[in-house]
Order: sequence, then structure tokens, then C-alpha cells
Amino acid sequence: MVEFKTLSYEAVTIGEEFMSDDFLVKPEDVDTFAYAVEDHHPWYFEDSPFGGKIAHPTLLGNQALLMRHSKYIVPAGLHAKMQFEFLEPIRAGMRVRSRGKVIDKYERRGRHYMVTQFETRDEEAGTVLVRGQFTQMIFPASGVHRETTNR
Repeated sequence: MVEFKTLSYEAVTIGEEFMSDDFLVKPEDVDTFAYAVEDHHPWYFEDSPFGGKIAHPTLLGNQALLMRHSKYIVPAGLHAKMQFEFLEPIRAGMRVRSRGKVIDKYERRGRHYMVTQFETRDEEAGTVLVRGQFTQMIFPASGVHRETTNR
């Protein structure tokens, strides 16, 4: 039986690697995401200069965030920053997977952060589709620290 640790500042190590499940990009995913982010660019619904319709580039953003779930129970945290580099169009029918590693962890103003670098690839062709990094504030195991003042 595989046991998952709870993600914490103490548990995560710099250099630790993660891998997401594979994800088949379905035509309805492409349509639904474009509607969800209210981006009705015609390339997401009909032909594009890339040959056929393509997916909104941020469709796979959540794929990278889910990598940590392959090793940890991930409690609530604060998504502090995300950087993307979109290298190739995403198409329906692609089977994709994200891989990444922790490149930094630090404390700032009493709060803990981890920085993860990632790539998302078309599993069949091996082509890198998206590259980037995200910074996550890790809440302490006891919950969110709240500062209070007397008024």
C-alpha cells in the first residue's frame, strides 16, 4: 500500500521530482475551457493558422499544479505566482503529462513557500508544449495563521 505524506514545508525537498497522471485532451475539454475563461477566439472553435482548432494555452495550467498529488496529500495553500511559456499549440487528441521538480523553498515574513519548475509534453511526440514555474504558499499543518487586532 502506498502512503501519502501531507505536503508541508518540512516534508518537501529541493530537487524533489513530481509527475502528473497522463491526460487525454478531448474536443469537449477545448470547448468547455474556452467558454469557462470567456475567451471566444475563433481559433478555439474552428480552423487556426496551426491547422485545425487549438486549445486555449492555459488549458494545461492545472495539469502542472496536480503533479504534487502523485506524492502528497495537498492541503489548502495560496497560489502566489505562475509563469508560463507556451511553445506549441495544444490540440484535441493529444495525451499530455507534466513533470517537474522543486527548485526552491524559502520563508518570507514567517510564511513558507515552494517553487516548482515544470514541463508539459505531448506524450506521443515527446514535444514540449508548455514550460514554466509556480510558487505556492504552504500553510502550516495547524491551519491558516490569522493575525488579529483589538479594535
